[in-house]
Amino acid sequence: MNQNELRMTGLLVAGIGLALALPVSAQRLFFEDFNGLPLGPNVEEVSRGDKVWTKTPPPGWTIDDTGMPGYGQPDYDQLDGMREWAGWAFADVKWWPTVDNQRRSEWVRASGAAAIADPDEWDDAPHHVGFFNSFLHSPEIPVAGSAANTLALFFDSSWRPEAVDDGAPKFPVGPEGGPINNQTAVITARWDNGPEVEVLRWDSIADSPTYKGHWPNDAVLLGLNNPAGAQKLKLKFGLIEAANDWWWAIDNVTVGQPPMLTATIGRGDGFTARIVEGFGKRVVDGSITARLDGQPVSITTERPANEFEPPIEEVEVQHQRTPQIFPPDSLHQVEISYRTSDGRNVTETATFIAPGYTTVRATPFQLTATITEPDYFQVDESKGVQLELNGTAITAGSITRVDPNQWVVRFQFPTPPPSGSAHSLKVAFTTTTAQVVQQTIGFTLPEYPAIPASLATAAGTGRDAGLRWRTHQLPSARPLGNSIAGAEAQLRGDYGETIHDPTLQTAGGYFVVPFVNFEQSAGTAGHFNAASSVPGQDVPDDVIPGIPGTTGSDNHIAAEARAFLEFPAAGVYGMVVNSDDGFQVSTGNADNPTWLVLGKFDGGRGANDTEFFFKVEQPGVYFFRLLWFEGTGGASVEWFTINAAGQRALVNGTQTGALKAWQARSVPEPGLPQPQPTIAISRGEAGAVIEYTGTLQTAERAEGPYNDVAGATSPYTVPTEGPNTRFYRTRN
Repeated sequence: MNQNELRMTGLLVAGIGLALALPVSAQRLFFEDFNGLPLGPNVEEVSRGDKVWTKTPPPGWTIDDTGMPGYGQPDYDQLDGMREWAGWAFADVKWWPTVDNQRRSEWVRASGAAAIADPDEWDDAPHHVGFFNSFLHSPEIPVAGSAANTLALFFDSSWRPEAVDDGAPKFPVGPEGGPINNQTAVITARWDNGPEVEVLRWDSIADSPTYKGHWPNDAVLLGLNNPAGAQKLKLKFGLIEAANDWWWAIDNVTVGQPPMLTATIGRGDGFTARIVEGFGKRVVDGSITARLDGQPVSITTERPANEFEPPIEEVEVQHQRTPQIFPPDSLHQVEISYRTSDGRNVTETATFIAPGYTTVRATPFQLTATITEPDYFQVDESKGVQLELNGTAITAGSITRVDPNQWVVRFQFPTPPPSGSAHSLKVAFTTTTAQVVQQTIGFTLPEYPAIPASLATAAGTGRDAGLRWRTHQLPSARPLGNSIAGAEAQLRGDYGETIHDPTLQTAGGYFVVPFVNFEQSAGTAGHFNAASSVPGQDVPDDVIPGIPGTTGSDNHIAAEARAFLEFPAAGVYGMVVNSDDGFQVSTGNADNPTWLVLGKFDGGRGANDTEFFFKVEQPGVYFFRLLWFEGTGGASVEWFTINAAGQRALVNGTQTGALKAWQARSVPEPGLPQPQPTIAISRGEAGAVIEYTGTLQTAERAEGPYNDVAGATSPYTVPTEGPNTRFYRTRN
């Protein structure tokens, strides 16, 4: 029954004098809050999380990144910008501000996951030349039976504009060489198989008729002008023409006839539901009722002060339960019923997941659980905290209140768990109202590579204490910006001669330094500095060797530190580089210094830590290389280890446990291990396709004997017709 039929039925009933209410209906035809997405770990951002990010959209949604710079080129995976933000993506809105706040945390209307286009963070890593251009497509939305011009689109939004301030070499420029970036948001609607119709455009140029100012916590209601008889709708959300600009993020995407339920946000002690009004139709005061998990619940309602431009009207429905809270991560259903000003009875449902209160961070040395108290309960510290690791009870090494509403629980692993292994931690505590709260959190240990024993020479084979440091400086920005690839090219001399000051360097172009703890003006940066109150860390920063350069500049630097580090015992080691901007630490031998990369930050940032781990198979002396680079502004770097107790020691420093570093070896360099051969088989048009490294061998039986396949090269195609069965393997 369509809306016109409903109206006619109402007239006929009224005409014969019967008191009959209109049928219950739903105003909302489509809703997506992205909270059903299985979020996983992030990939490149320094701020780490296990369930914080995904590039995979909800069912029916698609992302079009074909307009992103370099998309489809062979090196796009290496030059796609910060991987998390190479086009539209989905992320936890509480994690998102931790990558770099800059008002991202002001988006309080969103909850759980949201769709985010963030060119500001995208530009923090190297990418091809071009603007950020990405589109997010909705699934087909059934709209049959909707009267013409009755449908609206609602979404919660976070938007910060920026324009005409980024040019060459990373971004396109105008005819006169000036910047032309203009971060622009576009929404189009497509009805059935018709053309796309633009329903929203915001740009970032202040005197533009479609300029949208700073609205990091916004709510938007748009009339869709749906044509009569339309059966289906597709929406497209685009962020285009952006350079190193800001962002656009959306949540709670809703299509329907106002008033309509647009979001239900759960807390541990209740929920808040929002009903957006519009098109002259409102919720009848006093008509709202609610059910939670099938049971009627008490509610309060209010129309909050309108804070949006253009304005929207909405009703907030709140329920609070005391003193008990929902179990963490439990699923709940809310049913909201109300009457509209045009005489309809509406019932709409939504679900929410109750929040958890514990987050987990793991290193190979230690497990840390952080319990955060909200404003509706407190932990009874007299009852302690109980832990189960993979189903087995464990005892915390320490439980510490670190601020008025946060507890940190630490457990030290007896031995490091396997690299990249998955685990679960059950955390139980008691509130001051005697409720036991239990939460199970899955976590994955960081992957840590093993350095082969064959790369070691015996302890005592290091010669000449210290590290060798080489500086290269350019008069202007390197073509690949703040990136590992650009720094390596700079050190090779690809961009020209260095302009650093060579006064104190030795033969061969190196400076000899006792350790790496540099700030461009010998100021204060990182953990090791003259102002530190931590024992052993009150080590003054030194100037960067050779800086300022011969022109007085302290910008556009690439450098490397080479050293032979002596590891006194086999085991897992933690290492940290605090850098402004990026770095890479690798091992191998003096002839192949980047054979195995252990840790890196490939982009620009202020002084910050990157922590990484590796396993030393055998005590001895190993070759290590630190690559470091910076662009403009601040410049600093320090290189240190961190042990299971959290104690820091500069590489070749004087702190307890510091690794000794040497400039050379007293014995020949070890050879590099041969890589293990690989083999992969897939189906091709002409048969089975074998891709491999090493030498391909075949046999009639699985146990052999195997013989080399004469003249074979990868990929190698094996016809699959005929009855014969053969087996294949590879060898070095």
